Amino acid sequence: MHEYVTPAFLQRSNHTFDVVDHKVAEAEFFLRKLYGTSIGFEFNCFLSAYLSSARTITLALQRFSDIPGFSNWYKPHQEALKANPVAKMFLELRNDHLHGGMYPVSGSSGQSDRSTFFLRGADRNHDVDDLAVAAREHFISLLSVVHDCYVALGVHIDPQQYFTAENFAKLGRGIADAEVEAWGWVCLSPDGEEWNDDEEDDRWYELRSHVDECQINYLFCSYLGKTTPQPKLPDYLEEIQPSAEDRGWNHIPAGPSL
Repeated sequence: MHEYVTPAFLQRSNHTFDVVDHKVAEAEFFLRKLYGTSIGFEFNCFLSAYLSSARTITLALQRFSDIPGFSNWYKPHQEALKANPVAKMFLELRNDHLHGGMYPVSGSSGQSDRSTFFLRGADRNHDVDDLAVAAREHFISLLSVVHDCYVALGVHIDPQQYFTAENFAKLGRGIADAEVEAWGWVCLSPDGEEWNDDEEDDRWYELRSHVDECQINYLFCSYLGKTTPQPKLPDYLEEIQPSAEDRGWNHIPAGPSL
């Protein structure tokens, strides 16, 4: 039997992993703005906002360092970001800008469909021909880290992965324990009757329909072509699952599509 560890979303009723999802969504919002303007002042404002919001993604992640296995999982990602020239450049730009440095944009050029803004200067370690494209590459690298967190540590941060028969079996617990943990009592079926023994899959399905889920699967789908791990369902329940479109996971990414 595995030692039971209260997952992060139950430990922190006012600070769940939704905060990371929201930071990611905020950064993507400003990334889209970078692609949507040809006005230099607007681009500078949106870039400033992107630099700040993108930085908060990893800071928000690190607030969950007490999750079992987090340090061993995060260290390789942290080292990879430090070695990533684009991630390093955006971190340096953010730190310089936060402390009163000049806007990093040094020029622009017009194209048929949009203007591109670039970075030039002897004081810079990198020349960038299109800051929006670079920001997109940077965003995808951060998004990939968050997605991997859902894959590697999902049972600690994602109620949909936590409240499954497989996970509770590893903990030596069952559906009644899950219902008490989620709601404080053992639940009746939707028609108000007690569940039959052969309806356990339905009980898990019903429970998960009332707990939170990852808020940024639409970003994982559009930029990475992936979703968070989804609970295994029997065929008769899989057939009634809403489609990706029904769940709002269809999203046109900023810049070129997959």
